[in-house]
Amino acid sequence: MFAGLDDVDWGSLEHAYGSAEDVPDWIRGLVDPDPATREESLDAMYGCVHHQGDVYDSTVAAVPYLIEAVTTPGRPGRDGITALLASIADLREWPDEEELDGDGAEMLRQATRAHELVVAAAPDLIGLLAEPDPEMRGAMPKLLIALGPAVANVAALLTGLLGTEEDAGARRALFAALGQVDLDDAAIARLLDIAANGPASTSVAALAAVAHTDPYRVPLDGVTSLFERAYAEPGVPAEPAGFTTNTMIGSIRTMWEQSAEGRRAPHCARVIEDLTDPLGPRVADRIAIITPLLASKHDDLAEDALFAANKLIERWRGDFREAVAGIAALLDRSPRTAETAAGMLRYWGHVAAPAVETMARRLAAIDALPWRDGLPEWTVRYSRDLPGLHPYLELLGDLGDERALPLLLTALRLPQRPSSAGHLLARYPGSADRIVPEILSVFPVLAPGERVPSEWYGLQTALRAVGPAAAPAVPRLLASPLDDWSAGTLGRIGPAAAAALPALREAASGDDPGLAVAAAGALWRIERAPDALSLLTARLDGPASGAALGEIGAMGPAAAAAAPLVETYLDGPAGEHWPPVRAALALWRITGEAGPVTPVLTAAWQGNAHTRPDIVEAADGPLAAALDPLFEAELAASRRHNVRDNGWSSDQVRADERLLELCRASRSARLRSRCSRV
Repeated sequence: MFAGLDDVDWGSLEHAYGSAEDVPDWIRGLVDPDPATREESLDAMYGCVHHQGDVYDSTVAAVPYLIEAVTTPGRPGRDGITALLASIADLREWPDEEELDGDGAEMLRQATRAHELVVAAAPDLIGLLAEPDPEMRGAMPKLLIALGPAVANVAALLTGLLGTEEDAGARRALFAALGQVDLDDAAIARLLDIAANGPASTSVAALAAVAHTDPYRVPLDGVTSLFERAYAEPGVPAEPAGFTTNTMIGSIRTMWEQSAEGRRAPHCARVIEDLTDPLGPRVADRIAIITPLLASKHDDLAEDALFAANKLIERWRGDFREAVAGIAALLDRSPRTAETAAGMLRYWGHVAAPAVETMARRLAAIDALPWRDGLPEWTVRYSRDLPGLHPYLELLGDLGDERALPLLLTALRLPQRPSSAGHLLARYPGSADRIVPEILSVFPVLAPGERVPSEWYGLQTALRAVGPAAAPAVPRLLASPLDDWSAGTLGRIGPAAAAALPALREAASGDDPGLAVAAAGALWRIERAPDALSLLTARLDGPASGAALGEIGAMGPAAAAAAPLVETYLDGPAGEHWPPVRAALALWRITGEAGPVTPVLTAAWQGNAHTRPDIVEAADGPLAAALDPLFEAELAASRRHNVRDNGWSSDQVRADERLLELCRASRSARLRSRCSRV
């Protein structure tokens, strides 16, 4: 098998990590009799030859051998190779060539070559739909989709196969694939008929496929009970593979094997998300489905409802109070369920408020436990040297709950200090008398060239939050070499940091652009230094230009002399919105004139959603009136503004809720202004 494999000059080809000379061994390993070897080889192919979806010249060279492996009956591991081949051949996620730079465009050309090789083998590949091996039949639907137009009316082909496929796993793969294609009315009608007459788990899968094409065509009456029946179906217990590998694929497989333990219907794992996710903007309907399931006495159902709720809350806006109360009840369930729920709640900010009392009660119980290995139980041991804070404490601290403050102060004195403690202490600006002495007792003094420790930023974030009350920290800040962060902290302390003026003045004229800008801004904040403006404008064309514009804007009308210069920065590079936004916000704060900046901010609001909180926070008076349609449209939107299809941020929910709060505050201010004029 694989004739000519060694004749390829693999050493002249590349994958993600350099020379592709190791690819032949991986290709042979894909069909090795040993399942561990197959898993290691498949992981290497995904990790190097098809790294994060990329396609290299070595990927193209490997495709004929992958096709040979897939189309050779009796070879082990063909289902995994089929999935790899489908991923390589799938061009749907690739942007147009004109949107890519030189390297990206070349990689797209490689991906197109790989796709064409797979399409050329389409007749042989389509024939695999009749394979006796159900695992191969289950792997084929994704490959059919990747073939694109080479398969005529793929939706009709897949729905037709539903009428003949008897293997439950292969049928699930067909439904999943139908969720990736646009369905016509005939296919939708066929799936709705299956949903109305099939077993519960089949009905869920059929409805999920329809939801991907049109979420409003899905009938939702009785869906909650449909899930309850599906999870009660008898299922074949998941059999562990019986081996482990030190690979990403192996760790994911092991995770799924562990999650399947104790499930009544392993084939229903996480199917709540399969249906509720594609319902998208039907937020109220999704809440109505998920909330009762959270209260199920069965852990498998309640935990899967928890994952579905997490996806809903992270991506969509709505009234989640009842659902969060249901999630709070899960904190009193099994340790695994409680840990999962707490790990989600910690990132939701005020959305998690209905769970606060339960979390505070459980935190108090944890605090009563004896310390272990020199650390209290309300820390989480990520490693021996890197402890974190328990999610209960993280959330209470994030909300500024007074019950968390004593533990956060204790965290500062731990031998291994959780880096988030300082950031959370910034939520208590009214407790400077308790916070500042504790920070000073542990604040590091750095030698020149010494690596900045992780707590450097968190501790200073807390000092900034208390402002002038942090004056006792000035000597400690000056005991280390000045950097842009400590210069900014000194500026937030204000006139009480006058002892820092000589060091700041020297830094403001120094060679480090970031430090120079922070120092010039601090000079203004501390003593209204008359030369601060010229020091800042001198940095507008350098790498710290964004920070310089921010500091100029903070000077307000006092920076009027720089307004004409700042206005020249309103036209930024094509496609980049942050530079002109910073210039526009600075100009607005200086002049109070909405006209020149409104078009810039409007374009940025629509072009880069992440600019929105900064814009609405700065806008008042005539600028808020000019941008009012944007604010009102934001309040009417159901999707969180900062959601990315292929990314996630731990601050996603909090940042979006802050944007909504700012928009509501702007609306209230405008209403009060109108009433005052009546």
